[in-house]
Amino acid sequence: MRKTPFVSGEYYHIYSRTILNVPEFRDNRNAERLAQSFLIANSTESTRAFQFLRNHEDATIEDAVEIAKTGEKLVDVLCYCIMPDHYHLLIKELKDNNISNFMRKCNISISKYVNIKNDRRGTLFESRFNSKHIDTNEYLLHLSLYIHLNPLDFISGREWRENKLKDWPSAKKKLFDYPWSSLKSYINENDNYKDSIISGTEIIKDQFKDVKEYELFLQEWSEDALNSIKDLVFE
Repeated sequence: MRKTPFVSGEYYHIYSRTILNVPEFRDNRNAERLAQSFLIANSTESTRAFQFLRNHEDATIEDAVEIAKTGEKLVDVLCYCIMPDHYHLLIKELKDNNISNFMRKCNISISKYVNIKNDRRGTLFESRFNSKHIDTNEYLLHLSLYIHLNPLDFISGREWRENKLKDWPSAKKKLFDYPWSSLKSYINENDNYKDSIISGTEIIKDQFKDVKEYELFLQEWSEDALNSIKDLVFE
């Protein structure tokens, strides 16, 4: 039994890491395919969409997405980021067992893709995906912050956590140039198909006057903010 039971209407932090921390998603093709899997797997018609991709040599991701759109969403993905050897999701369970189904389809899809491309066999991720229940609004907001700032670990080094964000313009540019995160969709809402990955974000966005205030929320990050949830996030 999973230690964290998934309950309809509740929010969860989902985390999955590659075996031996192999940086599979440093390859942009792999990261792109995982982002696409987030979108296609989040549908009651995902099986048909994935089958279409497998069975038609000339099939495109756009074709699969259109098939997936004919179904109902399994979950709301509020935030995500893809790092070289792991990924984070902030998810809302919409119906019993939907998170488990969504994650299974995502991880199987990307694992098959990487295995075929690299002519390898076996699992891509270590054990089962990890999950934690988000039980307070403070946790929800700070997890959104944590996920959207997490790419700085890769593009700037983890030292930024200790030194804080002293040069926000530089950090902002790096974060906005990072393609595998939902941050752009929060700030400018113009990020092609990736905008379709996220939904149900009103519970976060409606707590800010506008996107500038959300950006200020990121800018004002401090160690205290991260320390308040350090025991609730995965490292």
